[in-house]
Amino acid sequence: MKRITWHKTHTVCLLAGVWMSSAVHASSVIELFTSQGCYSCPPAEELLAELIEADDSLIALEYHVDYWDTLVYGSAGQWVDPFSQPAFSARQRGYNQKPLKGRTGVYTPQAIVNGQYAAVGSIRKNVEAALAQPKPDGVDVEITRADSGWQVSVSPRSEQAGVGDAQVWFVRYQQRATTEITAGENKGLSLTNHNIVLSMEALGSVGESGSTDYEVQADSDENIGCAVLVQDNVLSPILAAAKCPV
Repeated sequence: MKRITWHKTHTVCLLAGVWMSSAVHASSVIELFTSQGCYSCPPAEELLAELIEADDSLIALEYHVDYWDTLVYGSAGQWVDPFSQPAFSARQRGYNQKPLKGRTGVYTPQAIVNGQYAAVGSIRKNVEAALAQPKPDGVDVEITRADSGWQVSVSPRSEQAGVGDAQVWFVRYQQRATTEITAGENKGLSLTNHNIVLSMEALGSVGESGSTDYEVQADSDENIGCAVLVQDNVLSPILAAAKCPV
């Protein structure tokens, strides 16, 4: 995979081709911390897929943690999740240091909603209740596509938006993948995952006023999606988010 490259710009230029934009004030974001080695995770992954299908505006992301990778499950042996990354385990531990509401801790499957609420990712009523809670709405995000790049514009609605040291994160994810599990707790299962996070790139900080613009290289693979999260650099809450348009 190529790393995403970016550079900061101060103007938006019209490029050749058709522009598509995605302007979002406060899309809900659900982050599912999961692992293919976890026997209780497939129901949460199925619920996430259902939520994605039901609400196109929802930004739903799977972060595959790596702390299951070293476990040996009896004669079924050890399974190393091909999508796991230490950075995603660290992100979950970072959330555990914040005063989240709900079922806190470091476990799988765990859903973090809008960087504020924690729930067991397979319990629909708790996840939906968290999604129904109020969320910050003081920052505008717009993603525009032209030719091979993305234009990302982020701006607080007022100087009182309280963005502080909030960072602009560009998230790239694989929209769908099916894996045959040959070892570990899920041995023999065929698991389909959705919106599997591959990388998070920090583009920069949100300015206290005015628009801050970035250009990001797009991926040519149609199975790769992307989104922008605006979040304090020490995590929670998510102040704004937008998906890259199709």
